[in-house]
Amino acid sequence: MKKPPEMFDRNFEWSELVRFATYAGPEATLGVVSGRRRQGKTFLLDAVTRATGGFMFTATETTEADALRQFGAALAAHVAEPTLFRFSHWDEAITRLMSIATSGPTTVVIDEFPFLAKASPSLPPIIQRALDPGAQRTNTPVRLLLCGSALSFMGKLLA
Repeated sequence: MKKPPEMFDRNFEWSELVRFATYAGPEATLGVVSGRRRQGKTFLLDAVTRATGGFMFTATETTEADALRQFGAALAAHVAEPTLFRFSHWDEAITRLMSIATSGPTTVVIDEFPFLAKASPSLPPIIQRALDPGAQRTNTPVRLLLCGSALSFMGKLLA
């Protein structure tokens, strides 16, 4: 996959994101992207999402109910669903998210993930459970990338 012409340098980062996004395995996979603010994380993730026809959701500091509403609207628009998804909890939203890769690996980016986790502390374990071996039987090949600038929080996700 060719690097977008508007992207200067970043050859290593681009190649790693493309390698992750195009991994041919049938299971859902998880990647974590973190770094200081204003360093180009969102620019890179937006570019790989557009290049692969994926889904990107950028969280805001809001309530859990509002975040679920925003996420449902964005996901419905991405899958061209005429009605909004009305998720009552993150279990339901993540289950639906893990089923969107019906025609092969699909890049999914959740940017500013710490905002979502702050409003919904149960979200990281829900995602962990969705990626467990037992759940992989019903997942599609989603290439989930969680992104955030809160370095201590993002580091804990990997611990």
